[in-house]
Amino acid sequence: MASTLVSKGLDLKVADAVWVATAILQKENPKAEGFSVAEIVDRVKAEKLTEGESGSVYLHANQHCVANRPPNQARLRMLFQTKGNLRRLYCPNEPFHPARNGRFCPEPSELPASLLPLISWYEDWCVKHSRKAAASDPLLALAGTGEGRWGLNAVAYVNKLRAE
Repeated sequence: MASTLVSKGLDLKVADAVWVATAILQKENPKAEGFSVAEIVDRVKAEKLTEGESGSVYLHANQHCVANRPPNQARLRMLFQTKGNLRRLYCPNEPFHPARNGRFCPEPSELPASLLPLISWYEDWCVKHSRKAAASDPLLALAGTGEGRWGLNAVAYVNKLRAE
């Protein structure tokens, strides 16, 4: 199913096409944990986002754009590999392979105006995703649980120690 964001065939960079297809899939399926490489490749084709070869689109969705996999040529951080070998968009505050230092979304100047709302949607999605991840992290959930237990404010205590 093609979205209404893309009105005609485009020739985006392959990495940008993979990011756009994944963003459209995530926007349409907000509860999905991720998408198979085949789903992303099929969406790139359905939307006619690039004139790049199918094999190149597959390699980008499978390896080149995946932040938490060792890089093989490209060092992009556009997708994140989840359980079950699925892919979803990468958020800038998530862990990534140390050899990766590339961009995590397309440059707005590289996208047609019809796709620019995806960048704003992505920024909002990352904020929500980060909050959700923090709420479900068992260690982060412990933050503040000891407050008041010793009759001291932790910040005040540390400041007192630093002053001594």
